[in-house]
Amino acid sequence: MKRQDIGFRDLLERLLPIEELPPSDRRAVQRALHSGTPAQLEQAAWVALRRLEEIGALTRIETYRNGTGPAVRFQARDALRVFTITLPSPSESEGVRFVPRASLPARAPAGIAQVRRLLRMDEPSEAHDPRTAPTRDRLADQLTDTARELLGPVQVRFVPRPGIEPPAESPPFDAELAHRVLAEPDVLVHCPDLSQAPRLRETGARLHASELVMLAVGSGATAAAGHLELTSRAPRTFDEELLALAALLADSFGAALERVSRLEHLVFVDPLTSVYNRTYFDLQMQNEMARAQRENASLGLVLVDIDDFKSFNTRFGYEAGNQVLVTVAQALRNGVRPFDTVSRWGGEEFALLLTPPVNGEDALTVSERLRGLVERQPLEVEGLDRRGYALGVTVSVGVALFPDHAANAQDFWRAANRALLAAKRPPKNRVVFFDPSI
Repeated sequence: MKRQDIGFRDLLERLLPIEELPPSDRRAVQRALHSGTPAQLEQAAWVALRRLEEIGALTRIETYRNGTGPAVRFQARDALRVFTITLPSPSESEGVRFVPRASLPARAPAGIAQVRRLLRMDEPSEAHDPRTAPTRDRLADQLTDTARELLGPVQVRFVPRPGIEPPAESPPFDAELAHRVLAEPDVLVHCPDLSQAPRLRETGARLHASELVMLAVGSGATAAAGHLELTSRAPRTFDEELLALAALLADSFGAALERVSRLEHLVFVDPLTSVYNRTYFDLQMQNEMARAQRENASLGLVLVDIDDFKSFNTRFGYEAGNQVLVTVAQALRNGVRPFDTVSRWGGEEFALLLTPPVNGEDALTVSERLRGLVERQPLEVEGLDRRGYALGVTVSVGVALFPDHAANAQDFWRAANRALLAAKRPPKNRVVFFDPSI
């Protein structure tokens, strides 16, 4: 059989059954092929190889060492073609190893109880109603239990990616390494002995940790969620097989997060505007108020009402009114931080939670920015007479702070609503901050 060396582009375009990948991973491959940069092509190829092996589209025939390092031979499902990939070798710098996940053992030892635990993580709980409890908190507890059963006496923590969710209660073990595992999700970081790593030694001593493993949750699209940090009190606990189990744990947790996101979208997202609905807002308000109390910080509540909304329906039809709602929701979503909450409360009214810490000046600045964004947002609709009309949309905004203006959720809502009613008095299109004299 004639041997032919090819690059990562040819591997993606000619050899791998890319059509069998999940849609998010297919899009990542297409982006890499479009950009054409060697680094992106290589990363996309490793992600595709691992995912295809996971779903059974590729079979790993054997792993061996060739003249340049470890290599693995694959065969595609329903195909006679066999190809060999030379695996990247781990690198090391100042006591920290950077280990390509593709170089880890394909099959790590796991007992039947451990496998069952992993499978339970990726299955919805029959007793769990996503409308009544924070699903991600349950997953975090499940992650801890699974890690201990799978890996032994280790500490595990999920750290959300900055800007995607509310920040973690404590920062990453090391911000630079966290950035690297998110930028290169198919490389895990392993420090076998923190006392031998100058940059990590102090943090390890403070946290009573002797060994560290950091790796992205999932790969491709799911890696955006964040990363796992696993620490052990004893050095050199993780051999290559345990690292492979850690990677399996991260993949299972990533799949569970993906499932939770789909479930939350069905239960918590307004189908017209694609922002959250009232059910989610009520849950999030309870969570954020509790967090504000724990952190002794302020939480902002912003109520937004579209001015004279009924006139749009009357003059141009309900379809035009829907376009107004979608446009306003998009402007509000674009005007706040990714981890702030934007929800459609009902009809033409939106409610926003500004995640703590936020002070009065911050809340007013954000609210005024939101009002201006809506006012400047271009919008053209088709009227009932099939003619196009350029609309000018404005909103009135009421703002309140917790705990400054209220001691509980009901009074918090009342304070913001009183401010909103004052804002809606003519001439409207303004922001009013709560004042007891209102």
